[in-house]
Amino acid sequence: MSLQERKGILRFPKATFERLKLYHALLSQLASEGKAYVLSEDIAEMLRITPEQVRKDFSFLETKGKPKVGYVIKELLGELDELFGTGVDESIIIVGAGHLGGALVNYKGFKNIGVRVAAIFDNDPKKIGTMIGDLMVLPLKDLSRVIRRFKVKIAAICVPETAAQQVADLLVSHGIQALWNFSTRILDVPEDVIVQNEDITRGLLGVKHMLAEKEKANMFETNESIVKE
Repeated sequence: MSLQERKGILRFPKATFERLKLYHALLSQLASEGKAYVLSEDIAEMLRITPEQVRKDFSFLETKGKPKVGYVIKELLGELDELFGTGVDESIIIVGAGHLGGALVNYKGFKNIGVRVAAIFDNDPKKIGTMIGDLMVLPLKDLSRVIRRFKVKIAAICVPETAAQQVADLLVSHGIQALWNFSTRILDVPEDVIVQNEDITRGLLGVKHMLAEKEKANMFETNESIVKE
């Protein structure tokens, strides 16, 4: 019986779901290093969160830890694999054959999560017909054929902001159900279409904010130390 069958349609708080993805990556790393067990305290230390948070997140899962032993990594990883569908092969396509699109084509980590890049597209005549890794850049007119042949549900958008909405509309019109958006454009799509935004600039803003907060905290501690002296 699958995890979904045991618990019905699963619903996680967004923050919990994002941490579960981090746990999956960490557990995969530990498993590759030959480790069999892991304590919630060890996970918390490596991810800089609290052990209580780790245990609370894992309470959504069936796998339970044992006192002084911790969690069986293989069991926990297997449940997360099932949750994220890493055992189910999924073909994706990429629109935009620039540096980012090319990097995604050549990314080796996709095979570890059951993802295969079926094709990459562009509308630039200079790029169409060129090779990126093992794939030839295709014209957009071939979208429908490729989507049908490989039963593609997911597409990555790696085009400039000015073209992103038009590309999204085109993909949705051809039956794409989920968009992995690397542009800075906030896409307007039907409610039943999933969008995952990966705007690099927003991520960097978060890093800059955390760095500024850290520097403020360090300055405050320094000033307090001077006052005490």
